[in-house]
Amino acid sequence: MITLTTAMLAGASSAALAQQTHEWTLVSPLTPAISYMALYQELADNISERSDGRLKINFLSYGQHPFSGAEILSAVRDGIVQMGNTADVYVSSMEPAIAFLGLPFLFDNLDQAKTVYAELEEPYYRQIFADKYNAELTTGFIISGSAIHSNRPLNSLEAMRGQKIRVFGHESGEMIRLLGGEPSTVAFGELYTSLQRGTIDGALTGMDGANAARVYEVVDHNTWWNWSYPVEFTFVNQDAMATLPEDLQEIVREEARLINERIQADRDIGTMRILVDSIEQHGITVSGLDAGTLEEFRARTQPIRDGWLEETGELGQQAFTIYQESLQ
Repeated sequence: MITLTTAMLAGASSAALAQQTHEWTLVSPLTPAISYMALYQELADNISERSDGRLKINFLSYGQHPFSGAEILSAVRDGIVQMGNTADVYVSSMEPAIAFLGLPFLFDNLDQAKTVYAELEEPYYRQIFADKYNAELTTGFIISGSAIHSNRPLNSLEAMRGQKIRVFGHESGEMIRLLGGEPSTVAFGELYTSLQRGTIDGALTGMDGANAARVYEVVDHNTWWNWSYPVEFTFVNQDAMATLPEDLQEIVREEARLINERIQADRDIGTMRILVDSIEQHGITVSGLDAGTLEEFRARTQPIRDGWLEETGELGQQAFTIYQESLQ
């Protein structure tokens, strides 16, 4: 009788847990004008639908929450929010090891960057988030198209000399300095007016950012550097995940994986689509770096990669070894 009663109580407890409702907050530093942001809302909606409302996720984008891109990782770690989305370039000052793919001129093309990230994701990024930030990695995709948006080509050391360029992190700022420019920190929301007024001469950002900020209304040139391939992550507080019954945990992971595949596929073509639209709609001109200049830029910025390896120690060397082996 005691055994039967215990089993019945355990069953009732399990049933109650399975029916318990949960409410999470997912925050992102990105503006709704970014083309793929709707997919994060779709992720939240799909999880709610598949869970029959047992897990509701409130998605908040730029301006709807108090966190900067750099603060979102710690907000998830500390359980202030249950889920966060941010890019490696935003958290490089907090956790330099995460910024590996944001180092300048590591890759020749997007395929190389995706190959290396696939090898790094499980043993490197996932472990960093779990061990140091109490976070489970749920999405990670590569963004291409890092360019300088300005009123003239910035495709040589001579052209770069003295140019005030908006940057968004330590690595990008040091890169501009080593190439002869003057790094400037400008909030994304002030990008348009800063370019319009000439407060800065150019801005580093991806094509999605340029499109969202409407920079081609005020400048007319794109210098296509593709100097780095930032990774955008979504992660969940491990304690929050552990409170979910197993079926809800699997729903979160499965829906995140499906959305990640869709975002990566969209980014593979979306960056170039935005560039073509900018040419056709705004009449911008586009230039790039010839092979000789690319090697010159790569050599000039070698101290950034050396400094990163020294700062990150064994962890950074692990990433660099995987990188070298992946490209052999």
